[in-house]
Amino acid sequence: MATVTKSIGTSSRDYSTISAWEADLNDESIYSNGDTAVGEMYADSTFTGATTTIDGGSAIGGSAAQDLALVKLTVHADSRHDGTAESGVLLKPTADSGHDQGIIRINVDNVIVEWLDISLDSLDSKNTNKAIVLTGTNDDCILRNMLIHDKGGNPGDEGPCMVDVVGAGASSDTLTIQNNIIYNVVETDDNTANGIKVDQWAGTVNIYNNTIYNINSHGSNTATAYMYNGNSNQTANVKNNIAAKLVADNTTNQRAFVDTGTGTANEDYNLSDDTIGASANKATGSNSLVDKTLAQIDFVSTVAGSEDLHISQSSVCIGEGVDLGTTNGVEIDINGRDRDAKGDTWDIGAHEFTAVARYASAFVMFVD
Repeated sequence: MATVTKSIGTSSRDYSTISAWEADLNDESIYSNGDTAVGEMYADSTFTGATTTIDGGSAIGGSAAQDLALVKLTVHADSRHDGTAESGVLLKPTADSGHDQGIIRINVDNVIVEWLDISLDSLDSKNTNKAIVLTGTNDDCILRNMLIHDKGGNPGDEGPCMVDVVGAGASSDTLTIQNNIIYNVVETDDNTANGIKVDQWAGTVNIYNNTIYNINSHGSNTATAYMYNGNSNQTANVKNNIAAKLVADNTTNQRAFVDTGTGTANEDYNLSDDTIGASANKATGSNSLVDKTLAQIDFVSTVAGSEDLHISQSSVCIGEGVDLGTTNGVEIDINGRDRDAKGDTWDIGAHEFTAVARYASAFVMFVD
């Protein structure tokens, strides 16, 4: 069982688009049954293509099931973002993906998508309303260490949602969404706006160390950072997440962490800010922080167009998270810092703050 890595970019790479790489996942001249297929992206230029559906790998062994062990869409270490927009590999479509389709659509198990910067900033006049859609069984799929941002306008009958899970999966399936920053999701007509919405999922969902900022609905609709447990079979583990600046015309529709059903919810060590009026819509759990101001959260910058949602040294998030171990790389923050290896006390949110020494050690030289 081999790992087959293919480069994606425009400077003498194997493929120039994500879609071209994905189209070859069923090619038995490239992959064998049980292989891991890695698409490694480079920041040679901006990727502008519309929807890529990841569902390949099912024809490699001749069976009807998925025959690749893992499909991984990642970014070369030298091309990763630094936690701010347009600092690494940038997926910024100029063409419409179509309503409810998503820019990346995942319809198979065992897929990892990581380290991408997905901007919807060029799609404000388009009906593209979703960034990532998971639509199959999606067992053991992982979304991590991404920036997803800047969807404005009126995209159609259903408002914007940056990560949407529309496939139920099975009660034994697991989905993980961690260490992502999602921001500026603004509906301008009478509709909802959502950051992460997984309420249809029937299995276990782990929502860990994400930062969501500026979710803005309109009319009588909701602005929701995290929505889960619409399926009674779901187990939702929701920890170390920030929900800030939820804007709605009706303040009762500002929702940070919303359990919509009768499944099992393990929610704690999260933060909801002072935009949340209704108690039922705030972060719950005895270790969660509620009613915190933006000044207390202390993001580096919330200036429009120059957002930097790293936390600063006075943030109330520092040291208030829970250690989640190392499963699925949850210890790796938005900057690539290994919280576990460094022995950090975990912060809430995608960024683990570390103080940088401002002065070097003194150097003294004695001369006779």
